Amino acid sequence: MRAFFAARPHLSKSPLTSLPELARRSDVVSIAAKDETARFGLNAFKLLGARFAIETLIADGAVKTGDTLVCASEGNHGRAVARAARDAGCAARVYLAHDVALARVHAIAGEGADVVRVDGSYDDAVRVLQRDAATNGWTIISDTSWPGYERVPFLIMLGYTRMLDEIRDQGAGSGEQGFTHLFVQGGVGGLLGAMASWCAFHDPSIKVIGVEPTTAACLQASARAGKATAVEGPLQTTMGGLRNREVSPMAFESLLPNVDAFMAIDDTWTFEAMRELNRAGIRSGASGGAALGGLLALCREQSLREAREWLGLGAGARVVSIASEGVTDPALWSQVVEET
Repeated sequence: MRAFFAARPHLSKSPLTSLPELARRSDVVSIAAKDETARFGLNAFKLLGARFAIETLIADGAVKTGDTLVCASEGNHGRAVARAARDAGCAARVYLAHDVALARVHAIAGEGADVVRVDGSYDDAVRVLQRDAATNGWTIISDTSWPGYERVPFLIMLGYTRMLDEIRDQGAGSGEQGFTHLFVQGGVGGLLGAMASWCAFHDPSIKVIGVEPTTAACLQASARAGKATAVEGPLQTTMGGLRNREVSPMAFESLLPNVDAFMAIDDTWTFEAMRELNRAGIRSGASGGAALGGLLALCREQSLREAREWLGLGAGARVVSIASEGVTDPALWSQVVEET
């Protein structure tokens, strides 16, 4: 993976932005946000994984020019697959839940992909695309796994680890003066699994905290059960990229022993994080603010004091938070950041 990116210097690093005033108010040494709001010209981190996976498959002969690549998405992964497919001379077809925000739909279609709306959730979209891909001989580029389908999600997760290589090179690496805590979005677990695995290999002392919406906390539920567990009920959250009922089994297996805490937050915390990020010049969407929202909840909620102490989130903490997406719903972003 490192050789892949080293051979492509035009795929430049995303910024690591310091938030010193927020660190002071949070009683920690430092807080930095890894700004993924414009990764490779898109507004989310997902192209790291999609591009690495698709170009690896092309090099292996598993994908060729003119093939149709398909995926399910809540928005960001679909747009990344559509962009990478177009660059590779392939067609793309992206399956979305029926209630994905129109701005996300238009962004995917703008990359040249066919968009298919599916009745139900993201997880229902995954099942529909599996059937259609099998019928038509299409290649699935999914960031979630299922029995017999593991290689592509693994490649996508491997691509995501580039983010922490960059953070290390940007002066916040592991070791005595490196970061001590990493807050990461949950979702199906691919990003969290990649980040936790990197930390386990490079510096197991780093505390990794996964953050999800309270209505879609499938990773937290699975961690409590010790096995992949789906959540029920309506997925009512503005954190669109994290609206998942089911975890990726492969990602869950890799992250379970390496994640120190699983948090579920309501939208209030991600809205506050969006405002904090905006003050630092980072225009983040709701899912992008979730990781920092988890940190804010830990630092400000008195009921979480014991969890904060257990994680060592105090005067010696040096925190990195992933700002995983830019503005994917402009109306929501304007409403949130303009709140007084």
